[in-house]
Amino acid sequence: MTTNKILKLTILCFVLAMGTTFTSCGDEDCNGAVWYADTDNDGLGDPNVSKTSCDQPEGYVANNDDDSDFLGPINSKFLIGAEVGEEGYFLTTDNLTSGAISIVGNGNEGYANLSASVDGFFYYLNSNEGTLDKMEFTTDGLVKRDAISTTALLPGSFYRYIQDTGNGDLFLSNFPNENGDAPFAIIDLATFTVEKHGFFNMPDVDGKKALWANGLVKDDKIYFGSYYGNLNRTGLAQSLITIKFDYPSITNPVVLKNDASAGNNGGYRTNGAFKTENGDIYQYNLNSIHWYGHDELAEKPTVFVRIKDGDYDDYVFDISSKFTEPIAIWNAWYAGNNIVYANVVREADIAVWRDLSGNNGTLVEINLETKTVTELNIPKATYVNIFSLNCVENGNFYIPVNVNGGDANIYKITIGGGANGFEKGAALDGNNVFVNSLHRNF
Repeated sequence: MTTNKILKLTILCFVLAMGTTFTSCGDEDCNGAVWYADTDNDGLGDPNVSKTSCDQPEGYVANNDDDSDFLGPINSKFLIGAEVGEEGYFLTTDNLTSGAISIVGNGNEGYANLSASVDGFFYYLNSNEGTLDKMEFTTDGLVKRDAISTTALLPGSFYRYIQDTGNGDLFLSNFPNENGDAPFAIIDLATFTVEKHGFFNMPDVDGKKALWANGLVKDDKIYFGSYYGNLNRTGLAQSLITIKFDYPSITNPVVLKNDASAGNNGGYRTNGAFKTENGDIYQYNLNSIHWYGHDELAEKPTVFVRIKDGDYDDYVFDISSKFTEPIAIWNAWYAGNNIVYANVVREADIAVWRDLSGNNGTLVEINLETKTVTELNIPKATYVNIFSLNCVENGNFYIPVNVNGGDANIYKITIGGGANGFEKGAALDGNNVFVNSLHRNF
């Protein structure tokens, strides 16, 4: 009997132990702490990979603040594209926060302003060759793996926009012609082949023509921001207009209207729309008199509006009301947690078009939830010529600050950190370096 009891007790203890994480035997009071994997050695842990232990395991940290704990090839974490003089260059680096980054003579030659970085590959519209190039990040640097002729897809023209849809493809497009026909191509990333290409039609609205188009894919729909008017850019529509199509067929157009303001909600260099974490789409409008060449929309405010569940809702954030003089937004980027960073230009600072490339841009932080606007104490610069900016990491937003005739640096901004929530980072060589693209790759 005694032996049987001891055997049963032993088995019970063994069963209990199978569901227990063992900790240090020398510390009877230790219940174990949770540690998170830090694969990329940045001091931030992966919330999806953890261990419980009284002692810190090697390669693990106490926090779970890393949003991408993936270790790419050395010197490939970020990609910078820049124009120096009249030449384009792009290179990769692991460090944006200190030291100096030399563009000329390093990396690759070519313009990478129209580009996307997806799953260890870099795709860019190579204007010199008339191709969409696919390059891989390797320990030996960027290596070209393949190319698709965009000249063959669109003879005599070009694609202005490239978008990673998040659906496993790239969407290439340009604005429509006088008949409302806009070129597009859908590139399957898994096979790097052309899934579909041709033209789609932006329908007339109230007798007016679509004068611009830039799409944003969400699930099985694509939303094209635009503005409508006569072909000579007069008689502009007095509402914000978006055309929603089925995706990827790009059929069944539906007209969405919002009377909160008017003007181009398709963006200029960058998209005029973006998705937030919950799937809502926000748009802003470009209504500068310098964009249209007249003042038909001068009384219309700069606003953010929202598309929710496939249509505009009643959300309106009047950005113009936060300023004492007329302004326009020339580029904006979503950083996460309802925070947008935008290039605000005061209309009075622009006399002619080329002034937009001067030091007239003010970087502001816009909180879409609290409806506040904060000017950052970062130098005025030429933010208008940043085409591709996708560089958010662990609560920080990175942006190139190119002072015309002055210094060029990468700035690290604490998302939601306010007027002084930033650090001046790596310096770029020379005062004629203008960064037009910045990507986080890993």
